[in-house]
Order: sequence, then C-alpha cells, then structure tokens
Amino acid sequence: MVHRALCETSSLATDEDIIKLILIPPNSPLPLHDQWTISLNMALIIDEIWRTRNLIQFQDSVADIHLSKKNVQSRFLEYSRVFSFTRALPTVQPNPMWTPPPHGWIKLNVDVALNSSKSALAVVARDHRGEVLYIWGSGLHSCSPSQVEATSILWTVQLAIQEHWKTVIVEGDAQVCLNALSSQDHIPDWNICTIINNIRSLVSCKFRWIRRNSNSTAHSSARFALNSSWQQGRLNAFGDLR
Repeated sequence: MVHRALCETSSLATDEDIIKLILIPPNSPLPLHDQWTISLNMALIIDEIWRTRNLIQFQDSVADIHLSKKNVQSRFLEYSRVFSFTRALPTVQPNPMWTPPPHGWIKLNVDVALNSSKSALAVVARDHRGEVLYIWGSGLHSCSPSQVEATSILWTVQLAIQEHWKTVIVEGDAQVCLNALSSQDHIPDWNICTIINNIRSLVSCKFRWIRRNSNSTAHSSARFALNSSWQQGRLNAFGDLR
C-alpha cells in the first residue's frame, strides 16, 4: 500500500513534498476510519530509513532489510493498539448533571484553574439534599498541571478531616489522579506518586472521576479563586471570604 502510494506520486523533490505525502496520502480502498494507518505506516518507514542511514554512516553498520521490516511492523502494531484503544473508548456521554450523595454523606467537588504564572483550586461541599455547605478556595505556586490536581485532592481530603466528616465522596475531573486513588493496584505517575500516597494514608474516601460539565460549580469557583487577590480561605455566598 505504501509502496504503491510512493510510486504513484509524480514528484518528491523536497522534504516538504514527503511530509505532505505522509499527512495527505493518496486515496486508498481502506475504510475511512482506518485511513490514518497509511500515514502512520509511511512515517514509520521514513523513520526507519533515516535510522538505518545513520547506523551505516556513523557506526559502520550494514543495512538489514528484514530487521528493518520487523522494526516497522512492531512499531506499527504498538502505535495501532494505542490509537485503536483510544478510538474504542465508550462514546456514551454520562449524565452531565451533578448528582447528590447518599443520605448522611458529604460530596466534595474539586477543580483547579491555571494561567501562565499561577494556579488556584476550589472545593465545594454539598449534602444529600444538594445544599452547598461550604466553598473553599486557595491559590498555589506554579507547578505542573498534574501536581496541581493531585495537591487539590490532598487539600480536599484535609478539609474533610478538618470538618470531621467520616463518609465522604470526592469528585473531580482530574482523571489521572482519581483513577490512581480509586484503585490500590493503580500505580500513579512518578511526579504525583508521593502526593497520591499521602492522600491514601490520611483517610478512606470514595473517589470518583466526572466530566467537566458535571463539575461546573467547582470549576467556576476555581476560576474565581485564580482571579482573586487572596491566597486561601472559605467562601460564603460565592465571593465573601471568611
């Protein structure tokens, strides 16, 4: 397929021509949803040619067509699995509305907001009737987005302990962090591993990932915290700092 595409191309005079060919390959009989595999295959072949050329020129190596073919096939399968998994994820959208916790439970929704110089987080506490108990906000020094998200969940758990709440659900849209907290078998990314372990050691909560549109109150509160001059505290009636 790739060989035919290259042969049918009238001119590949420049590097730009090659890039255009990879990004916009000729028509093929493949289904539309699989067209991306042509570009992937061509890119891997070009990369393997360049790698082999460097081995020959700088390490006095000998070209091995069979090994190069195996390398391309192996990498193609690896990348295909990743993209196929992403495309195969469920497309059913969950209910975008916020849902209250069971009777006697407190639900804490958390979110962060960032700009180029700083970050902020907010936590919204509600009971089983959906009534807002508290809204907290805090500014943070600039750090990586994943560390900000992990820190926001740590602070949320610390607030639950401060309020002596025993039955707590923590919700947010920080998927990487919340997936790590939802299962003890999940190994968190190295840059948030310490924070995640600290959260696990503090208290037993239920952790749930939700989409941004189900977390709008916490998101708006975090944006408010980001654009405010204060550093940390409790908000009353969304704006009056206690």
